[in-house]
Amino acid sequence: MKKLLIILSAIMLFSCNNKKSTLTTTFTPTFTGVQGQYCGVVPTINSDGSIDFREGRVQSTKKYKNISKITATVDLSGLNNLNFVNASFYMINGGPGYCDAGGSSTYCNEIDFMETNGNVLSQTTVHLGTSNSANKESLEFSYLNSINTNSCWKQDYLSNPGNGVNNATVIDPSKPFDMVIEFDTAYTNMTVTYIQGSNSVVVYDFLSHTKANDSSIDNLTGLSDAMESGWSIVSSYWSGYSPDQYQINGKEWYNYNDPACKSWSNVCDGAFKISNIRVTAEAEL
Repeated sequence: MKKLLIILSAIMLFSCNNKKSTLTTTFTPTFTGVQGQYCGVVPTINSDGSIDFREGRVQSTKKYKNISKITATVDLSGLNNLNFVNASFYMINGGPGYCDAGGSSTYCNEIDFMETNGNVLSQTTVHLGTSNSANKESLEFSYLNSINTNSCWKQDYLSNPGNGVNNATVIDPSKPFDMVIEFDTAYTNMTVTYIQGSNSVVVYDFLSHTKANDSSIDNLTGLSDAMESGWSIVSSYWSGYSPDQYQINGKEWYNYNDPACKSWSNVCDGAFKISNIRVTAEAEL
């Protein structure tokens, strides 16, 4: 009988040690900033935790294990009528130090909650892989209602839902709006929702939405294991990659025939603010 109790105790201990904790805490990350390459400024990290960008990047000083939810408030009003400037909010499966899924010398998994072209188009992308060459992704695009006053964007695409493009024109980017990122408990799904007052729109749903035509993954295999090792929270504002050329039924959605639309805006002329960043997770590492 004593031997049986010892065996049962060992089995229970093994089971507990190999079961993910359901306990979560909501954390308020702290950040360090990196200067951009064009304007020579470092993002301003304010005492209330908000971050003002004229350029550059910030990264959380801690990593977060088994994240279930992330929230933030973003303000894109300073990007009105700017083309090919990118306000972004994302997380990376690495640190200390920086890594990403494409632009840095050190590869790591990356999930982009929001990358913008000015204040009109936003993109959400999940990157999962083992190297730059093996990077796989799933992405969706969304238009905000600033498309109604920006002639560079072809509004007729909004009448063709699906194809990885979402109508998010209930969101007015001249005013702040909230973002809510949520993961299911098994890490088989991720959703991103924009909320502004009584208006809300889901701009990414891995399991339910149609993906953009260059998406290359049909499941989130590996995300659960990656969540165990922790993710850093990152936000940046820069000029470089920004969601641009994309085709639906062989037609581009951006007016490249207009010389004013071809030119890239000066990133130093814009401003981007993010605030109220909260991470609900099992632990801070």
